[in-house]
Amino acid sequence: MAPGARFALAAVLSAVGFVLTYVMLIRTAAGQEIENLALRGARQEFEDLKASSLAELQEISMAAFAIAIVLVMAVALLRRKPILAATTALVMGSSVVLAEVLKHFLPRPELVAAPPGWLNNSFPSGHVTVAVAIGIGAVLVAPYALRWLVAIGAALYAAGIGMDVATAGWHRLSGAIGATLLVLAVASIALLLMTRFDRVQRFDGRRLVGAITATLALGVVSLGLGGVGVVSGFGRLLPVPLEPTPSDQLLAYSSTLLTAAGVIALAFLAFLWLIRPYRIDEGVPSAREHPDTFAVTSTASTKERFSRSA
Repeated sequence: MAPGARFALAAVLSAVGFVLTYVMLIRTAAGQEIENLALRGARQEFEDLKASSLAELQEISMAAFAIAIVLVMAVALLRRKPILAATTALVMGSSVVLAEVLKHFLPRPELVAAPPGWLNNSFPSGHVTVAVAIGIGAVLVAPYALRWLVAIGAALYAAGIGMDVATAGWHRLSGAIGATLLVLAVASIALLLMTRFDRVQRFDGRRLVGAITATLALGVVSLGLGGVGVVSGFGRLLPVPLEPTPSDQLLAYSSTLLTAAGVIALAFLAFLWLIRPYRIDEGVPSAREHPDTFAVTSTASTKERFSRSA
């Protein structure tokens, strides 16, 4: 598949997943019931764990996000990739701005009875959007050989934030999933545009070691945690009991944590494989980077000029 078609398909699938998440978990009574059950379970959590989650979430501010954008751009500029620096900053910034805008156009209707204020959980989660945007930006600007390592660290960080917002009761599972898919869609569109301007090149020197390592690491998180959350957690709670017990509430809450972490890890793994065949913003190879290719090209050009003069 051509890179343009590859990135376009990724953007469409991410956007469709975003819409389905909103429709199934927010616009249906069953979705609201299961998420409300998880919120009640979060209220049973230990206070020290909540305090730890709140402390981590408070570190995410617009100033901190701006610093992250500057650092990501600095990495790209040190690698002499100004177009990649600007594009990655645009992906990160526009993802967060778009998340804030969408919050006002994607309301949570009151389909089931809930305590006052529970409809205020916005969609998508701004904090998870920031965390995922920072991670995707770091993966984009990382040297090819280090992408897999950066992807693992970024996925674990974003997954932790996704669990924090659920523990603090700030957002629901839908908010974490929606934020992740939103960033993936924006990043895929940006890569599609870069492809149109010939800034994405196929890389034939890639190896499977890093990709396999990341697949195993993130696969354990996505399938191990996410699979348990969906099958053993939500699978046992659907349909939602008419009179759920405190144990049911805790199960819904723990399933939310596991599923959010699994989905975020899976998203980073999918993005890693999406860009694996390509180097981004490499430009035209120089003689220093590819001396053999340059020598062959120069020799061919010399022969062509000699034959013309003859």
